[in-house]
Amino acid sequence: MTRKYLCLLTIILFQTCGSFASEPTKGYKSLFIGHSFFVPMARGMTTHAHRAGFKEHQQMVFFEGGDRGTPGYFWEDSRHSNNIKKALQSGDIELFGMTWTGVGRGKGTFEHFKLWVDYAIKHNPKTTFCLAMPWGRFPARYKGDSFVTAMKEAHQRDFHNLIDRLRSAYPKNEFFCIGYGEGAVELKKLYHAGKLNDVDGQTKSREKGTSGIFTDALGHPDKILIELGQLIWLGTIYDVDLDKYEYEHGFKLDLKTIAKKIIAADDHGRHWGEDN
Repeated sequence: MTRKYLCLLTIILFQTCGSFASEPTKGYKSLFIGHSFFVPMARGMTTHAHRAGFKEHQQMVFFEGGDRGTPGYFWEDSRHSNNIKKALQSGDIELFGMTWTGVGRGKGTFEHFKLWVDYAIKHNPKTTFCLAMPWGRFPARYKGDSFVTAMKEAHQRDFHNLIDRLRSAYPKNEFFCIGYGEGAVELKKLYHAGKLNDVDGQTKSREKGTSGIFTDALGHPDKILIELGQLIWLGTIYDVDLDKYEYEHGFKLDLKTIAKKIIAADDHGRHWGEDN
């Protein structure tokens, strides 16, 4: 075996080992567990994945409200816990998605995520994990750049740190961030700049029949934020070129370009063909 061939083989092996996300797929058998800021995005993935050509995408989605939608509550107290465990026991789950509600809230610490990671890889050692980062509660209360700052601290410092710890503890598995909460940041920035003409206000009014970024003061997503969030999920999970994705979301705002920007900016996302 020549030295040149050995060098080439080493490069190929390094690239293969260093890029979990480079393997092609026709669709993942997926499991998503989370709360009301998470589930609307998850529930849209079957339609989007199939439309984008990933016809073998299958999924189960389990919902609990608020802090109960964090991993620890699903493990300990949820009425869904046994069904989630049965799904993982099948060994068929390839992609497992979870979320949290912020630092010091709920049961979304490293130890809580670890409970489900250990259980999943016991039954499928090759399980891939996506951790979806939502926006914070009561978003309309934030003025100016304060929401941007708060989200940056939570997303890039706290949530990425959690992913780093999981990557370090489980080096053979892929963990990546779906930073869809940044969608709320971008829409709020446009709203405060007077450039968000697709909605009537920051928060919709059911009495007046208006639309908004959010449906209520707590921050549940209205249609524009759900559409943007689903595009971020799709582009992150399946590396879909959103410029070429044939889908009309019904808004004048270029949500696909915003989604692409958010995906590209997240250094803990799923950057295909690069080292994770």
